Amino acid sequence: MLHELLLALSGHPSPLLSGVEGSQQLLPLLAPSEEALLTSVARLGNLHIEIKNGTNTITKSHPSTVCRAVAQAIASVHLASFQEEILRVERDILQEHARFVGAYDIVSLSSISIAFGGWRSKLEWLEKLVQKMQSPDAYASGAQVIDWLHKELQTGFLDIGLLATNLVQIAEAAWLRQISAWVLYGTLPTLGAEDFLIQRKSSSLSTFRAWKYELDHDLAPSYVTEAAASSILFIGKSLEYVRQKSQNRDQVAPDLLMGQASLVSIHLEHISLLEHPISSTSFSRTIAAIRSSLSRNVLQRLLPLSEVLRAVNILHDYLLLERGEFAVALVAAADECLLSRQKSGITKPMCRDSHQLSGMMIKDGEITAVLSRTWTAIAALQDVGDNVADEDLELARGLVCLSIKKDSAIQHGVPFTAALGSLRIVENLRTTFNDMLLATPTYLTLIPGPPFHLFLNYGEVEAYSSIHSYLLAIRRAHVHLTELWKLSTLRKTRSSYNRGLNINGHSMQNGDNSSHRDRSLRSMWAMVGLVVFFLAELGEYLQGEVVKSSRDVFTEWLKATQSSKSTDDRDSVEVYNLIETSARFQGTAAIAHDPESLTRAHRYYLTSLINSLLLDDLAYTKLLKTLITRVDYITALVGRLSIVQLNLNIGDSHAGVSATFVGEKEELIDNLAQVGIGVKDDLLKLVERLREIDFERLGLGTKPLADEFQNISFVPWKAGGLYGLLTKLDFAQLTV
Repeated sequence: MLHELLLALSGHPSPLLSGVEGSQQLLPLLAPSEEALLTSVARLGNLHIEIKNGTNTITKSHPSTVCRAVAQAIASVHLASFQEEILRVERDILQEHARFVGAYDIVSLSSISIAFGGWRSKLEWLEKLVQKMQSPDAYASGAQVIDWLHKELQTGFLDIGLLATNLVQIAEAAWLRQISAWVLYGTLPTLGAEDFLIQRKSSSLSTFRAWKYELDHDLAPSYVTEAAASSILFIGKSLEYVRQKSQNRDQVAPDLLMGQASLVSIHLEHISLLEHPISSTSFSRTIAAIRSSLSRNVLQRLLPLSEVLRAVNILHDYLLLERGEFAVALVAAADECLLSRQKSGITKPMCRDSHQLSGMMIKDGEITAVLSRTWTAIAALQDVGDNVADEDLELARGLVCLSIKKDSAIQHGVPFTAALGSLRIVENLRTTFNDMLLATPTYLTLIPGPPFHLFLNYGEVEAYSSIHSYLLAIRRAHVHLTELWKLSTLRKTRSSYNRGLNINGHSMQNGDNSSHRDRSLRSMWAMVGLVVFFLAELGEYLQGEVVKSSRDVFTEWLKATQSSKSTDDRDSVEVYNLIETSARFQGTAAIAHDPESLTRAHRYYLTSLINSLLLDDLAYTKLLKTLITRVDYITALVGRLSIVQLNLNIGDSHAGVSATFVGEKEELIDNLAQVGIGVKDDLLKLVERLREIDFERLGLGTKPLADEFQNISFVPWKAGGLYGLLTKLDFAQLTV
């Protein structure tokens, strides 16, 4: 019986103790007290078996190397200690130790139960951990196991606390080995890559390899802050870029490669100095120090500030439409494309809400031709002696592209906001304007190759594309409405000399009455003028005040970083100084700006810009899109009305045809009157919503910054309110 108990405790199935623990059918001759003692011992044996089987399964098949390391530690350390305790008890029994063997060589069950009494809570805790790692629903990630162990450190039981301390050290050591491969060499871990917080995503853009990496915050332990995670992603992408350039020795200086190699041992030493359990402060400080050292010694020579400023200029000139001629040329090219596809446009005006326009399919070749005609028009306006402008234009032609917006949420293999990491600057942009330029949703984007990917990621470019569609929709509507004033057929009255006869010399029985026409169109022209005024003032505020002021503040901050150290690295000054004095390569330590800090500041700037442009307000953007859609319909109606009026002015010998034009004219005027009512209502609602936004934002005050934007020296431009715009848009004295 004793041998059976010891074998069961050692993890071997016992025919006597198998089945239901403590069952009366097992040993009916035992007393209740003996049965209770036997049940407790059998429970330990069953726990041992379950833990051993679970750890074997985890070490063989679990995708997380952290969980494998923890399972291996449980089997090789803690279960081994339990096995040693079993052997110790067996040795004492064989040696007839007084602790177990009493009179007449009787070994009591109570003594054996007492010997293993302290192990029950340990084994039950270990079983809970094993079950968590091999959940039947889904495997636990290494980050989840580390967070769970951190919580268990706070237990009031000393033995459980010691177990948790030992296992959290092993788990964190395994996790740091994964981090080391990424932050030291820029490579994903060979084993357990699917459980790493940096995930590789396939991309169709082979020229922009950095976009295939994204952050998965669910796979990061709780002590990894958003700022630290962003720095980890930046460090790895930067090292991968250096490694790619190192494959071609002609593209990178030898001393640059030597500097990067010499820093590896220094950075590894600082990772090894992390104490377990890892705290958020110590980990963030170490990552910040590695980031600063790498940026100051290597990356600053790969991404100079002049290149950053050049990228910012291209983004603002073409995606934020600071070059007004680009917006006008793009709208003209898009209108030409639509006109060539509009087969029935001469006889019937089309609205964007109609099935006819929504069903029009624009091909990729036509999209490419639109942008090509736009570049041709811009080049024709360039001054021959303006070399700087020519260089920027040629660079923009290679980076900016116009593409059809896919319906799927993933473009180029990257989720819409995934590449932003912790930043979700486009989450609230639920009203899109990318279907305003052409019949199908399109977007103008920028696809920079290295080294611009160190400064930009896909999510930020996607945000710029959304802003571009928004600003271009306003500019396009304004251009179309102002073009209506060139329709002299509707604005001017025919001279009396040509009023009586048609081209055949016959009397024009179906000619229109000029005074009646003027009265019928007076309301329409007043409404068009009102919308033009609104769009002009709104565009002036967004472009002339928000975009320009925001850009000026950000550019001044970028230039100021050349002479002052970024304050967001103050927490890592001591560690960084140690790295600087230890490293053999000292490169450009005198230069202060940090590319990753510039990237974080740029994200902060972009987030603030979206807020200042009112793009994150759903009610306002929906009303504005409705107004712009009505403007498209008005443009189509007035354009068709101009053709009808021209035919009526010329006259025709066939009375039936002339009567048809008269009826169509009346229908068009009625439609314009109905649309005008909707436009006036939209304008009033928009102004009211702008007043509400002004009141809400002044009342909210300063919002708390996200963790990623803490301790950044850059302070973006903030609008003081919408009072100036609202003063110009005071329509109380205007009637249509």
